[in-house]
Parts: sequence; C-alpha cells; structure tokens
Amino acid sequence: MPRRTGTTDPNVLELIHKLKKKTAETQAALWKTVAEKIERPRRKRATVNLSKISRYSKENDIIVVPGSVLSAGYLNHQVTIAALKFSEGAKEKIKASKSKHITIDELLESKQEVSKIKIIV
Repeated sequence: MPRRTGTTDPNVLELIHKLKKKTAETQAALWKTVAEKIERPRRKRATVNLSKISRYSKENDIIVVPGSVLSAGYLNHQVTIAALKFSEGAKEKIKASKSKHITIDELLESKQEVSKIKIIV
C-alpha cells in the first residue's frame, strides 16, 4: 500500500484549513493557491532565495512564499515576506535590509488587501 504524501504536521494542517476558510469568506483565489502549494509534500514545496525575492519585488511589496526562504543573495529594498519557515541567515539579512519577516498566519490576521500581495515560488 502506498504511503501517504502531503503534510502531517498539525500546525500546517491548521494553516491550510484557515487559508481555505479565508478563501470561502473573501472569494480571493490567492489564499486557495497558497493552500494548494502548502499541501504538497515537503520535498515539492517552494524554496526561494532572497535574490529571487529581490529580483521580482519592488519597494514595500508584500510577498508570500508557500515554503522556505533561504539566505542566498541580498535584499536591496524593504519588503514584507510571509513564509512557512526562514533560514537563520535569511532572517539576519532581512533584518539588515530593514524588511520584515512574518508567518503566513500573521499575514492572514493582518487583513492586507489581496491585490497588494505577490506569491513567489
């Protein structure tokens, strides 16, 4: 019998449930997309370097990474980054560029306009 793939972490499962609930409430497809990308097995989730975030974002953008943020590269402008997890090096570089790193759950609670949020995979 094949093994179950996908997340088994109860915290991540709760986050997925919150994202789907927010999708139903607001009719915003962004949260559904993020939930689908987080539901993947861990080895298939996004891993994004700071250099990619810097390349595809502008000043004061809000970025969602449905996976991990790694420390390769630098940020040369201020952004807010929400992700499942951050490497320690990435946290240091984000703080050094005067940007913010938050969890996806904190972004859900902040009630930001969906049109201002970008997904980077």
